[in-house]
Amino acid sequence: MSEHPTDEIDMTLLISQRRVANAARGELLQLITDGTITPWEAIIAAAASGEKPLLRLRLEQIITAGPGIGAARARAVIAQVLHILEATESRTANGHVTLAFILDEQARGRRLLAVLDAFISHGLIQQAQDLTVWPGFPFAAAPFPREDA
Repeated sequence: MSEHPTDEIDMTLLISQRRVANAARGELLQLITDGTITPWEAIIAAAASGEKPLLRLRLEQIITAGPGIGAARARAVIAQVLHILEATESRTANGHVTLAFILDEQARGRRLLAVLDAFISHGLIQQAQDLTVWPGFPFAAAPFPREDA
């Protein structure tokens, strides 16, 4: 048996996995910055993808990645979310409101609805087409588009 537990861990594999995770988070944030998707669509994409690295993104990162959205507005949105939930950031697992916190199945969608309410209140969602969700979202897979025969 080795004296050092890290001898058995493949560090190159861990580094590679970290790079892949960082790239996935960076790609999603870049799509928001480019205006390709909205912060709400990013949350939907992260929930639907099932990629665990995306769940580490903080809500503040997602909001401020949007063009013309600053830190003060993001903090106001997060403050409203926490007020609705009667919670504080210190009650979250890592002290931040992350997608993992928002999409936690034990909350049964309550946290996601609080984010939705705050996004609408602060003008981050303005049109009905920005609200593309499906029955059971985010815990059920998206239905496939129906093909008419």
